[in-house]
Amino acid sequence: MANGQKFNVYLISTSCYSDVQQDPNVNLFKGLLATCGYDVIELGSTEALPETSNQDLVFYDAASKENKLSDFYQRNGHARWVLFNLQPGELDECEAIIAGVEGTFYASDSPELLLKGVRRLGKMDVWFKRGSINEALRRMRQYARRPAITKARANRQPDTGVHPKLTKRELTIIELVSKGSQNQEIADQLHISVNTVKTHIYSIFRKTHSRNRIELLSWSQNYMSEQL
Repeated sequence: MANGQKFNVYLISTSCYSDVQQDPNVNLFKGLLATCGYDVIELGSTEALPETSNQDLVFYDAASKENKLSDFYQRNGHARWVLFNLQPGELDECEAIIAGVEGTFYASDSPELLLKGVRRLGKMDVWFKRGSINEALRRMRQYARRPAITKARANRQPDTGVHPKLTKRELTIIELVSKGSQNQEIADQLHISVNTVKTHIYSIFRKTHSRNRIELLSWSQNYMSEQL
């Protein structure tokens, strides 16, 4: 860790493998991180990522992934994840914001804009387009504007008989996800490990045919509407 650097900074990209052709966008990003004085730990895959703290920064090269958030969902719970090397239109930024990603950078961004964003992240800020933040806020407000459903959720105790496929613990986790809780918060409240929370969430996704938390929230609201 560099002198004065209070958190670890990781850069994850297949370009970090020695036998892979270097991506110029990744090299540019490395240079910008160095300009900001970061001591960067380069990794070739998320499997090599060690245990991280809540302040650590993980810059993830999403260029080669079809599902840009898949690795984030698998490792969500610790560290501040930032997706870079994106192409315009290939990521729902609102989903990323609600899921807990800290920022996004695009291959078309100018070096000046990239540098500004990296510095903001170093100050514990997030880095997204203002329009995406506003749209994410509108979506979250829409989820909150269902008084009948919200009241039903508040008064209902999770019951394994409510949905034949879901367990009592899974229903509890859906309630917490609906309130915006992240994996670490769920783990702390239920006194279980983050990995156990992830296992439950993957099971919930499979049982509800949801691909991410946005679709799970939609499923939850529609299902609760049917129960009223």
